[in-house]
Amino acid sequence: MMDGANNPEKSIVTCYSVEEALQNKETVTKLDLHFKDLEEFPREILELENLTELVLWNNRLTSIPDDIYRLKNLEKLELSGNKIKELPAGIGQMENLKVLVLSWNQLTTLPAAIGNLQNLQRLGLNNNQIENLPSEIGKLINLKELVLSENNISSLPQEIGNLDNLVKLRAHGNNLSEIPQEITKLENLEKLEVNQNNISALPENIGVMKKLQKIRVCSNLLTEIPGSITELENLEKLLLFENDLKSLPAGIGKLAKLTELDLSSNEFTAVPEEIAELKGLKELRLNKNHIDKQSIEGLSSVLPNTKIKWQ
Repeated sequence: MMDGANNPEKSIVTCYSVEEALQNKETVTKLDLHFKDLEEFPREILELENLTELVLWNNRLTSIPDDIYRLKNLEKLELSGNKIKELPAGIGQMENLKVLVLSWNQLTTLPAAIGNLQNLQRLGLNNNQIENLPSEIGKLINLKELVLSENNISSLPQEIGNLDNLVKLRAHGNNLSEIPQEITKLENLEKLEVNQNNISALPENIGVMKKLQKIRVCSNLLTEIPGSITELENLEKLLLFENDLKSLPAGIGKLAKLTELDLSSNEFTAVPEEIAELKGLKELRLNKNHIDKQSIEGLSSVLPNTKIKWQ
């Protein structure tokens, strides 16, 4: 079965088998082979030079050919849910690639050539066995979304600060003990998710990241929050549960756009007074701390529109 779009200027022709695609070499632009029980990459695919999208997720592939760069017009490559252990250096020659998804594979490293993908906008690497990232990842200057969750990464390279266009960074479920200072160079970052690591501190000048809307640092080892976090004027969600926090910065009430604050499973013995200034707060979680009922009732009276979870 072959599907075609109605727009003649940018027609997308989709095939669902290699045989069908080979019969439409000149017109097929998308080849979808997910759930085909493929154990080897069908080399005939490399003859389809007009492909812009190749979907191979949920097969049993263990490798992809080095000359995959022959698909010179490919913009999206979906390889999730396979058994791929390494990427060939040749992938660095896929100059038009915008989306590369390799989630749920068996990768332990990335080739330095990954840095040559200058047009890449999304890189999905979650649920692999990656231990470190090559410094060349800092060359992906057009990257908007980087997903590193559920790997074995112990540190992020300093060069991550060069990803000027990065909007989303997801790195939960790793072995990170710190966030490099260079991350504060990411002026366009809106979402930072580093929960379930071993992080003991946030960068002191995190407040310079003015576009941050969501910070998720749950299940770490934080004992304090830097005062500069109060300068994040666009912050909407601050999720800090399961840390070792006893207090918040005095100016936390300046976060006028904050709608969700999760402080559950920490070491608070009293409600931080500044929370009362957060009039736009819709949800506040304080359960599993050491705060008495009277303090919660007092807070409820000044924040009547806030749903407070205490027990």
